[in-house]
Amino acid sequence: MRGYLERAVAYIKAQRPELARTYLEPVLISPWITSVERAQAYYYRGFSFDEQGFHVSAAQDYLRALEFNRAQPAAIAALSHLYAQGLGHERNEALAFNLAQEAAKAGNHHAQTYVGQTLLEQGEVAAARELLGAAAQGGYVPAQLALARSWRRPLAAEPNVETARRWLVAAHRQGSAEAGIALAHIYRDGEFGEPDAAEAARRFDELAALGHPHAQAALAHMLLTGAGVPPDAERAHALYLAAAEADLPAAFLGLGHMAETAGDMEDAQRWYRRGAERDDAAAQYRLGRLLATPSHGAHFAAGLDWLERAAGAGHAGAQNHAAWILATSPTPSHRDGALAVHLAERAVAAEQNADTLDTLAAAYAEHGDFPRALETQQAALERLSEGDARRQELNTRLASYQAGQPWRQ
Repeated sequence: MRGYLERAVAYIKAQRPELARTYLEPVLISPWITSVERAQAYYYRGFSFDEQGFHVSAAQDYLRALEFNRAQPAAIAALSHLYAQGLGHERNEALAFNLAQEAAKAGNHHAQTYVGQTLLEQGEVAAARELLGAAAQGGYVPAQLALARSWRRPLAAEPNVETARRWLVAAHRQGSAEAGIALAHIYRDGEFGEPDAAEAARRFDELAALGHPHAQAALAHMLLTGAGVPPDAERAHALYLAAAEADLPAAFLGLGHMAETAGDMEDAQRWYRRGAERDDAAAQYRLGRLLATPSHGAHFAAGLDWLERAAGAGHAGAQNHAAWILATSPTPSHRDGALAVHLAERAVAAEQNADTLDTLAAAYAEHGDFPRALETQQAALERLSEGDARRQELNTRLASYQAGQPWRQ
């Protein structure tokens, strides 16, 4: 019987789950095996079902495994995953977390990583690192990636990029493309010191050649801007198209930008819409910005809706753009002073400059708060140099607020 179990495990590793189950059946009914071995057989059969998407059957076998051996962390962790994702059972994150904690204490790397990542999201960084470190030391790549992330901004109050690099390198050596892409971003953004665009481009290029969509899109952007590599729009377009085949929103954004730059607004809208429909805030902003113009007439309301969706997702540019429309549109049904103030204040909190303050002043005026509109417009003017061409326009709006009139574009 033990030989049958070993063969079943081998077939599972070879991704032949049906054949694995034929060897598990006689093990499950054998009277000559221990309860621990029977629990293992149920776990492996559950795993074989899980791999094929038969989650109800998988859950049943995991539970049977625990009936024969409650101290089986792999089955506990697998059951936790099903509850966390709502597979085979109604989603229950609280139960999933409790099960994962039990499996993590028993040393299951998957469970340690799940609990560690949850703790990271809750801001309990020290406790998260302890669990993630145990799994990372055991060579578990997802834990190494999460542990590296914990030492970088914004999660780390005191970033330690060398520690992050050590774990990313460890994961990359095991074939993790995600680790390789993270390292390239670190070089590009200068987390190791001075930005090294050439090294970043080299690393992105290696991964792009292997077909990794995120690397293809990142390299395409560098080829468009000439950062670290000679500009090459033709190759950038080809890389974006390759990444778009993998349904990557960043690729849709890049292709939309290239079409918009070339003056093909219909194609630009098509690409932006693909990203927008996948909840990419940047694509929603770009699509909304194109549609919410007087020339688009019937599409204006749809454009404003896309802008508001991007604004709700935290996109500062969309917050500012939507607030301006909501405050200054000549169409009454498109104006909403209270919402305009809310969005404009969020945009100013993200970046305070003449443009965002100008929008906030317009929002205050639409909301009827002219003292704050005047104060904010003065602040916007103070951020412009004497020779800035925008001064006349902002002064014209200032005069409107002084007269107690909101601005209409």
